[in-house]
Amino acid sequence: MNEPEGLRFRRLNRPQIITDETHEPQYKNTSTYSGKVFRVTLLSLVAFLLFPLLVLIFLIDSPIQPEAFSLNEPPLMTGCYEPNLILRQAERLFEEQLIGPESLANIGDVLYTGTADGKIVKIEGKNMNVLATLGKPPCGSREQEHTCGRPLGIRVGPNGTLFVTDAYLGLFEVNPVTGEVQSLVSTGKMIGGRRLGFVNDLDVTQDGKKVYFTDSSSRWQRRDFMHLIMEATADGRVLEYDTESKEVSVMMENLRFPNGIQLFPDEESVLVAETTMARIRR
Repeated sequence: MNEPEGLRFRRLNRPQIITDETHEPQYKNTSTYSGKVFRVTLLSLVAFLLFPLLVLIFLIDSPIQPEAFSLNEPPLMTGCYEPNLILRQAERLFEEQLIGPESLANIGDVLYTGTADGKIVKIEGKNMNVLATLGKPPCGSREQEHTCGRPLGIRVGPNGTLFVTDAYLGLFEVNPVTGEVQSLVSTGKMIGGRRLGFVNDLDVTQDGKKVYFTDSSSRWQRRDFMHLIMEATADGRVLEYDTESKEVSVMMENLRFPNGIQLFPDEESVLVAETTMARIRR
C-alpha cells in the first residue's frame, strides 16, 4: 500500500465522537405537508363553526328596531361640570348586605331604600330590617324580576308616608311604620292609549296632591334596559298622578329613556334625565 492509499484508508475510518444528543434527520417535505394539513383542518373547523352562526344571523330577527338619532356636543368640563373626587371620601355602609339600592329617602335619621330582590328596607343606625315587599317570591333571577318587583324611586310625602315606584308593578304608597302597602297606579292601567311598561323615578309636591313619575318605555321592561338604549326608542313619558282624583295624565312624551325626575323648588316645572340623549329636559 503506497502512502496516498494509506491516507485515504485512515480518513475513511476516522473515529466518531458519540454524545447523548441524537440528531434525527430532517424531512422538509414531511414538515410542509403537516403544516398544510393543520391549516386545512383549522380552516375547516372555523367554517364549520361560523356557518351555523351566519345562518342564525340572517334567519333570526333582531329583537331591536334601532332608530337614528344624534347627540349634541358635550359641554366643556369646567365650572360646575369640573370633575372632582368628593365621592371618594364617602364611607360605605352595609356593603354586600344591600342588593342594588336605587334611591334613598329619609325621615329624620331613618333611611329607606328599595333593593333588587323586591324589598323596601328600613335602615336605622346599624340595624337594617325589611319594611315591605311589593312583589311575590321567588326572587333573584332575571326571569323572576317582573313578578318579584324592582322598587326604584322612593320619596317621603307631606303626611310622612313613602311614595314608591316599582319598575314592574307601578306606583305605591307605603306606611313607614307598619309597612302597609297601598297600590295607587298599576302597570296594567292604560294611560294615553298605552300601558305602563317601565316605571322609574318620582317626585311629590309639598302639599302631596301631585306625584310626578317617569315611565321609561312602553315597549321594554327594566330587565331589557340595554335593548331600550341600543334601540333609542322614543316612547318614554312623564306622568302626573292626582292623589285626590286618582287620575293619571301625560305631561311629556316621546322621550328616550326618561329616568330620574326632580321638581323645581317653586314646583312650576320639573327636570327629567333623558338617559339615551345624555341630557336633562325641563
